[in-house]
Amino acid sequence: MAVPTSGVLTLEGIAQEALYGTYGTGVITPPIHLYDLVNGGDSAGSGNSYPTVNDGCTPNPVDRIYSPVTVSNVSLTQTVYTTTNPSTSLSIGDILYKQVAGGGYVPYNGGGGFIYNSAGDTFFGCPSPGGQYPGGLGEPIVSVNSSGVITSTSCYQEP
Repeated sequence: MAVPTSGVLTLEGIAQEALYGTYGTGVITPPIHLYDLVNGGDSAGSGNSYPTVNDGCTPNPVDRIYSPVTVSNVSLTQTVYTTTNPSTSLSIGDILYKQVAGGGYVPYNGGGGFIYNSAGDTFFGCPSPGGQYPGGLGEPIVSVNSSGVITSTSCYQEP
């Protein structure tokens, strides 16, 4: 059976189709996370482990490589992840991710502005001294929204 082309669709029905190939029948253990349905597995916390699908789908390929990036703000230094090679560049529209239990990745939902500790590389046209916050003049700054999307970049300037 396939997902119907008319009528009301349910997330449970789509999960049944993904797991059993039978839209509308089969036992599904809640919760159902759309991330797991798209990427396969249960890393976002689904009650079932779903098969890998959409492996050619951008921006959700299952063979995506996550690279760690260290960022800082006034009170926190943390590691987030990107699918962009951070030693090359980060730019507006790139997404930062956080790692979740089980080794999966979900978009970073903290939002905010960070100094990107690039250890002497040049990003956003900013030569970085690679120091600690405030890092000095020229330190690259990245701002992200609550979905982990980089919304702006700039160079730190002391007030």
